[in-house]
Formats: sequence, C-alpha cells, structure tokens
Amino acid sequence: MKVLWFANTPCSSSEKIAPDLHFGGWLKSLEEKLVENKAIELCVCFYWNKPLTPFKYKSTYYYPVYRNTGKSKIIRHIKKYFPLNNDKKEIPLLMEVINLIKPDVIHIHGTEDNFGLVQEFTKIPCFISVQGILSSCSEKYYAGIPKSIVKKHESLYSRLKYAPIFISYRDLLKKALRERKILDNSLHIIGRTEWDKRITRILAPKSKYYLGNEMMRPIFYEKKWEKENYEEVLNIVTVMGGVLYKGLETVVQTARFLQNTKTINFKWTVVGIDENTPVVIIVKNWLKICYVDLNIDLVGSKNEEELSSLLVNSDIYCQCSHIENSPNSLCEAMLIGLPIIATFAGGTSSLLTNKLEGILVQECDPYSLAGAIFELVNDYEYAKFLGGNARERSIHRHDPYEIVNRLLDIYNTILSDND
Repeated sequence: MKVLWFANTPCSSSEKIAPDLHFGGWLKSLEEKLVENKAIELCVCFYWNKPLTPFKYKSTYYYPVYRNTGKSKIIRHIKKYFPLNNDKKEIPLLMEVINLIKPDVIHIHGTEDNFGLVQEFTKIPCFISVQGILSSCSEKYYAGIPKSIVKKHESLYSRLKYAPIFISYRDLLKKALRERKILDNSLHIIGRTEWDKRITRILAPKSKYYLGNEMMRPIFYEKKWEKENYEEVLNIVTVMGGVLYKGLETVVQTARFLQNTKTINFKWTVVGIDENTPVVIIVKNWLKICYVDLNIDLVGSKNEEELSSLLVNSDIYCQCSHIENSPNSLCEAMLIGLPIIATFAGGTSSLLTNKLEGILVQECDPYSLAGAIFELVNDYEYAKFLGGNARERSIHRHDPYEIVNRLLDIYNTILSDND
C-alpha cells in the first residue's frame, strides 16, 4: 500500500536537512514504526523554506514543497504584518506531488495549514488527523489575558521583532475559516478525544470518525518517575508554547498564592518560553512581577533528552491551558508517571480521569490550581497513586504496536469503503 502523508514537519528527514533543530516529534516516532511494515510504502510531503529535490531517507520517500518565506529579514518581517494567502499557488504544487506519487490513500496531519484543500481536487481517499482545532482556539485566544491588556502591555520590542499579537490573532481567524472549509469537505476524520469528536460532528458533518491515538517519543516510554518523597524544594514543571491561551498568567498568579502562604518552598520551571517571548513580557508588565522573585524559571525550548530528565526529577506537572485537544506534553508527563494537575479544558478529560490519574481544575482559576498543589503536597501517597495510574493508562493508550495496527486498520477500511 502506497501512503502519502501531508505533514507540518519533515518527520525523520529532519535528521538529514535540519539536524540542529527540534523537528519531528511524535510524527517521527509514528513514521519509524509504520515503515517497519514492509507492506507500506510511505511518502511524506511537507513545506520547506529552501528548494529541495525529492529524496529518500532510511525507508521513507520525501517530497519537500518550497514555501518562499522571503530572502531577507526585512521581507520576512513585512510578511508577518501582511501575510499572503498562497493557497491558490501552493495547492497545484501539492497536486503535482499527488499525481507523481499516485498513492492509494492520503493522510493529512492537521488542519492548521492548507494541505486539506487537496480533498477538493482528487478522488484518492483522504482523511485528516485532527490535532488542534483553530476554530475553538480562536474562541479562547484572549481567555486568560484580555485583549485590552495585551494592547496596553505588549512591548515595543515584541511588536517590532514578532509583529503585534493582534496580527497573529487575525491570521488565526483566517486560518480558522480555511479550516472550516477543509473539515466541511472531509469524509474521514481521525481524532482521539471526546472534545474533537463532538466538534468534528459539527464542522465535518459528512465525515466518519475514527479513534486513533498518537505515538510519543521513545525516550518517554523508557523513563519513569520513581521518587520516594518530595524534595526540600518542591519542583513544579509546565511545558507551554508562547501563545496567550496556554495559561502563563495562571502560572504566575498561582505561584504568587503559593509564595504568600509561606508554607511551600518551591521552584516552578516553565519549558518552551523565555524572557523574550512576547506573552512573557505582557504578563510581566501587566501583573507587575519579577519571575525570579516568584521562583519561576523560564528555560526556553528543550530537546527530548533534556525534557525527559527534567520531568523525571520534578515533583508535580501542571498543565494550565485554557484550550487544548490532547497536548503531547501532558501525555509525556503521564507516560513518565508524574503526579499531574491539568485544567479541565478541551480534550484533557479524555486523557485522564479526575482523582484517579490526576487532578482536573477549572481553567483560568489559579485559586483552584494552588489548592490542588497543596492537596498533593500534603498527601504524597495520593500523588504517587495518581502518577502510577497515569503511567499505566498512558502506556496502554500510546502502545506503539496498537497504534500502528489501528492506523493500518483505518487505511484498509477507507480503501475498502472507496471500492
């Protein structure tokens, strides 16, 4: 069976074309396991900012499509303010790849980019793996940090270097419109939570829904949280991106509550953002805080080895987002077996059961989050119980053998339905 993936990353070929960058992620893990099946010929198409000819790496065939992001920094920066809609130009390039490969089935990973538009122009069976859902994210964009606060406290440095946040929001709304068009034309959807199932029943009414879990990066299966007790300094860890709705302000407000009690000596490590990230500057100016004074350490991006070691040596994982589907960072923390507190947002309740595999709290509620941290601090055996259950559930959910077999079943089902 010849399978064509459209992906937002170069998957395993990142080792060849961008070895210094943290590309690949869970798709790379899935790719490596899928191609072990000799009945599958896998081709991966992705956008790249430099012209590359198609190539084979290991067992996969790669078809990079050149996306011109601008040759100079000035042009790239102008495009941030005035992003062009290149769909009409790029879709024919994607169709050239399809016509060249002639796959049996097309698997589109995510609705964030324009890959899903090819469904209109081919009779080859296509299906989409839902990742985030932009239409829902746009509703929560300013959930934790109001628009007026962003406008008032966004720094000149952030505006000049990254373009104003309202530009990013405007771009998200445009992509959400395209996403709704993609989903409306979709006949097959793979999801993994009750949240994405419900939403796609509305946005993709003609589609059939299949449950298919994601594969995590190998190192997170190997490492295990095995602390016998908390350390003198409680190590809390959160992984988040640099967008407003990931809940940085909730981290700050919760840390302030914990510090004011004077009963917990803690350090809160935040991975994925640093002091120059626009949302970090906004929250700092808005709440008039110093992150160091609140024992918050913003450490930026980490590779999988660094992150897994950090998680193993931490005490509690907190996910503070206002909207999520099934965040891989949370799933990786569950795999390692960390005691977890997560916001009841989007699909998180499909990942863990409240009071059995973690604690779920209302999003945008630092009081409840602080109280949940106290709950775990005061009952280590309960925290250990939650972490153990989380690991057991996630090992079953993210079992590589089951995930690959399930995906192959879906491919075969779609092909049979198309005959």
